Amino acid sequence: MSHAQPPSTSRAPKTFGFRVLQVVLVVLILWNMALLPLGCVSMGAGNPTDLRWATCHVTDATAERTNDDEHPWRIVIDSEDCPTLVYTDGLTEDNADELAGTFEQAPYEVRVHESAIDVDGGIRYAKELKIHSYRPAPEIAD
Repeated sequence: MSHAQPPSTSRAPKTFGFRVLQVVLVVLILWNMALLPLGCVSMGAGNPTDLRWATCHVTDATAERTNDDEHPWRIVIDSEDCPTLVYTDGLTEDNADELAGTFEQAPYEVRVHESAIDVDGGIRYAKELKIHSYRPAPEIAD
């Protein structure tokens, strides 16, 4: 009587090429896991890092509807000594006119991309400039 041998459960030996492919995949996965957080930190995770304050004397501010789905409203700020300034953050149909009405004819500090600021602190070469934030300029004591 002959007894049948059970089928072998051993796997074929892994080749050198397969081992190299495994190492490459592990290295790529680890590399990407390391770069993702470093990329977010170095880019500021969406926060602009190259902004500076400049001073502009505001003369008028008006709210306008736009065709931009991301920013449907904007405040256009006219100034004596700066190009037309545009502010869009957090504006809605309900608050745009009210916020535009808070601007007085006075100096304001506006936060803009540093490439738009001259060495002397003035704003240069822009027909229309997006501002990221603003505040009344501090009064200078005589």
